[in-house]
Amino acid sequence: MTTSPSRAHLFQYSILALPLAFAGLPLYIHAPDFYTRDLGLNIGLIGIILLTIRSFDAIQDPLIGYISDRLAPKRFLVVLMGTIMLAAGMAAVFNGPQFSIPVAAWFALSMILATTGFSIVTINLNMIGGFWCDQPKQRTRISAWRESFALIGLLVASFLPAALQSSRSAEDAFAIMFMVFGVMMIIGFLLFWRFMKNISAEHKITKSNTNKGLSFLPILAGQNRQFFMVCFLAHLAAAMPAVMVMFFIRDYLGAENLSGLFLFLYFIAGAALIGVWVKLADKIGKERAWLISMLLAVVVFIWAFFLQPGDVIAFGIICVLSGMALGADLALPPSIIADRVTQQNTEGEATQYYALLAFIAKIAVALASGVAFLILDHLGFVAGETNSIQVMTGMITLYALIPCLIKLTAAYYLWRMHKHEGAIYAKDERSISDGNYVYSNGV
Repeated sequence: MTTSPSRAHLFQYSILALPLAFAGLPLYIHAPDFYTRDLGLNIGLIGIILLTIRSFDAIQDPLIGYISDRLAPKRFLVVLMGTIMLAAGMAAVFNGPQFSIPVAAWFALSMILATTGFSIVTINLNMIGGFWCDQPKQRTRISAWRESFALIGLLVASFLPAALQSSRSAEDAFAIMFMVFGVMMIIGFLLFWRFMKNISAEHKITKSNTNKGLSFLPILAGQNRQFFMVCFLAHLAAAMPAVMVMFFIRDYLGAENLSGLFLFLYFIAGAALIGVWVKLADKIGKERAWLISMLLAVVVFIWAFFLQPGDVIAFGIICVLSGMALGADLALPPSIIADRVTQQNTEGEATQYYALLAFIAKIAVALASGVAFLILDHLGFVAGETNSIQVMTGMITLYALIPCLIKLTAAYYLWRMHKHEGAIYAKDERSISDGNYVYSNGV
């Protein structure tokens, strides 16, 4: 598709990201708390289950990408299947065990169903956004629309559970949350269905290059390996403070009651500024815009290392300013990889590239969690208790200083990659498609 996408099509495509993002927080944050506190599941067993599920979820991403490429002409049905799996898993998780099935088994199976459906829809939605239009600048615009709706979903998911549980039981609150999710998912999917019908009516699919099979390792070790290294380091730098943010807010700042506000400020700033990064990427290039966002994040977030207990206003400002850089991390990498895939004529494996991006993000979160918690345990940190100055210094070093160093490393590799390769796409507005890959409902 060489014409600019209309706002109606952008809305119909992007809105599905809202219920997807909304589902993520309850699954991994609120559901374990619900099963531990209200259903009596042992916290250690939940930890083992979640670790297993996260490992399985990451490993299956390349397979999901491969199968989706094989079923490219039926991609809408693939997304439909993933949507049904996600909805069924969410319903099972938040309605609790049925049919006398043990709580642990119910939790594990329903979480696997939900996370698998989530991965299927997310990977394919991102791939469609990357190859719906063959204009590099429009790809960034499409990605920004999608990630803006995702941020709205995160905002709703960050405050709704607390608001509901303040006046209702946890069981009733989660039942309402599922109903909210269900309504958003139905509306989002129906609009996405209309988008697929409208676009496929205008464009037919042709693919000159065939799918070469499961290409996870060749893709990872191929000519895009430095780009994937940058993505991994960027995700790792974001994941380190993310897994420790509650420790920092509650045990260092002493502001647990403001945790929801801090998250809201971070996400709302990301949503508000995402359009600025799109315009900057159009003007100076996607890689340079992403590099600037990394340096901005470092300059702002290093400030957190010097905060003192009680500095809640300063931390609120940090949340806003660091959130401003979030939009670039969300919108630019998916657009950049689409440009690289098109230039390298590997569209037949395109979904596997997006699956690899998802895999990298999940591995980064798992590594950040493992490393951070092991080091905190070694330091003697105890959540919710009074810790020594030495222990708290180690905690804020892990929370603020180490992620900044990792982010600087990512910025260095991105700068070196861009200096070596130059811009990945042409400077003019001509289509970079050679005519061998055109959008349809198979993408």
